[in-house]
Amino acid sequence: MKILLIIDGMHPRSGGPPAVVAGSAIALTDRGHDVTVLTTAHRGDEPVVRQVWQAMIDHGVRIVFCAPEGLAGLITTSRQAALLRAEITAADVLHLHGLWNPILQICGRIAAQLSRPYLISVHGVLDQRAMRRLWFKWIKKRVAIEMFGIRGLLNRASAVVFGSEAEATQSWMPTRAMHTIFIPNGVATPFGTGNPTAEEIEILHAVAPAQQGWERTLLCRSRIHPEKGIDMLVAAFDRVAANYPGLGLLIAGMTQDADYQRRIEHMISASSVGDRIALTTELTGPKSLFLYRAADVFVMPSIAEGFSMALIEGLASGRPLLITRYCHMQDVETHGAGLVVDPTVDAIADGLRAIAALSDGELTAMGQRSRQLFIDRYTWDHVAAMLESAYAASRTKSPDGAT
Repeated sequence: MKILLIIDGMHPRSGGPPAVVAGSAIALTDRGHDVTVLTTAHRGDEPVVRQVWQAMIDHGVRIVFCAPEGLAGLITTSRQAALLRAEITAADVLHLHGLWNPILQICGRIAAQLSRPYLISVHGVLDQRAMRRLWFKWIKKRVAIEMFGIRGLLNRASAVVFGSEAEATQSWMPTRAMHTIFIPNGVATPFGTGNPTAEEIEILHAVAPAQQGWERTLLCRSRIHPEKGIDMLVAAFDRVAANYPGLGLLIAGMTQDADYQRRIEHMISASSVGDRIALTTELTGPKSLFLYRAADVFVMPSIAEGFSMALIEGLASGRPLLITRYCHMQDVETHGAGLVVDPTVDAIADGLRAIAALSDGELTAMGQRSRQLFIDRYTWDHVAAMLESAYAASRTKSPDGAT
């Protein structure tokens, strides 16, 4: 098949979706498909994207860059219509990664005009808690649904992809007519194996010197955004750490909310155990993936998630996990790969105490179960086979859903 993956930005600043696109593109290419990634790019983005995702290019995935679209492209005709139409015409099936971005809506409209089937991965953007946390975001998205034909975009899609049934249950469904399917994200099978190199450890110690003195390192690798619950984690660690003097917390984040980041920094400086909390924004994107192997436990305190790439990377690295139930992966607890707690300071603190109290042998066994859960369900080989089936099924239906 000729598969066109469309995303509003492959720069690492966009968080997890670019990694999803790159991983699926590589896996689908390895299965014999012809894959193109169509992405918007701001000035200066192209060389960064090519460098960061060089492995994707090396696998033969073609990248097509276009300019970001504004609302004018939705109201009138996009100035890039000829480019977009040519790429969509050449494809057998499209996969839109995201929902609200104008470029995705424009491509969906063109696909419908050309009778090209498309799927939409929502990547958590319909999570009700995240949408309703700020009233103006909720109002804006309700208006967008009505004004820009997003309900029709969803209805015409061959499938709307959620990472799990739990994610779908927690999501706002703008229309009940859309066809939902469940396909998780994945990671390449070799990911997370081996120990960090001496050079990688040197990089870590340069940005977080205190880590050298910790007996156990808790890692939170995340965007620095209120939805990630980092403030709750810092507060919980402040309660617990005095009883576990060898325990340290490393927060490796990508700045997305400067005010929230300043709040976290203030909490750390005011903490009685602030010398055992390291916050760095210098290790982001693919260059920071070694941090999983340099840590002992991966922590995700989110109050809203889609289907997290970081969580799968933690599993693949064979690390015990401490996550909240809004990470939508109860399997972590049922398979003995970690703990699932409520997204509150009290519950996260209890989880930290339980993890800290485990022996080295118990942590190792939990990490082994974590890796096995990844092998059984979340390798890109497994996920690509599911995508392949969904793409093939989409080609038997017209964009309006009729067979």
